[in-house]
Amino acid sequence: MRRNLPAFVLLLAITGSAPATAKPKKPSLPEAFETAHTVFVETRDARDITDIRLDRDDRKAILDVQDGIQDWGRYTLSRSRRDADLILVVYKGRVVRDQPNSGAPGSLHLPVSHSPIQDPSDASQGATNTSSLNGPTLEKDRLWVYTIQSDGKLNGPIWRSEQELGLNGPNVPLLQRLRDDVEKAYPGAPAKPQPTP
Repeated sequence: MRRNLPAFVLLLAITGSAPATAKPKKPSLPEAFETAHTVFVETRDARDITDIRLDRDDRKAILDVQDGIQDWGRYTLSRSRRDADLILVVYKGRVVRDQPNSGAPGSLHLPVSHSPIQDPSDASQGATNTSSLNGPTLEKDRLWVYTIQSDGKLNGPIWRSEQELGLNGPNVPLLQRLRDDVEKAYPGAPAKPQPTP
């Protein structure tokens, strides 16, 4: 039995070190989230906070997301779209109302004074929501994340999610979901405290 003890200890040491040499698990998010430093926030029709035509609800969603980015501390806000590493595209859900029309019962009704929801990078998409026979329904808020190509076109989305009231501040649940996913895939240094005025 004593003769086999050194062989057993050696075998135990070899098998014990096997998990340490195993290939690391690939992160669930693209590397762009790890290498990015700056983000720019805009609406699905490429309007930013400086656009005077910006809808009131979209303006509030952009401001709430920008505040959340600053609180997070992992990324800084870019002043221009072309200089950003990541583009966060927000869409604030609207109330969809039934409209009388000459179509058959149950036909598609579009939101009042509102165009169909589209992926910002694909203008060929049509409406994704239908009206309810029970009256008004609330569309879900959406948050998409893109990278930007040298020609200014969006690449992606590389992350997306939707939720009812998901862009409501101060917590902004969709941004919190993104933050959780990024921190899980690419644990970073603790957030830097924001400078005090």
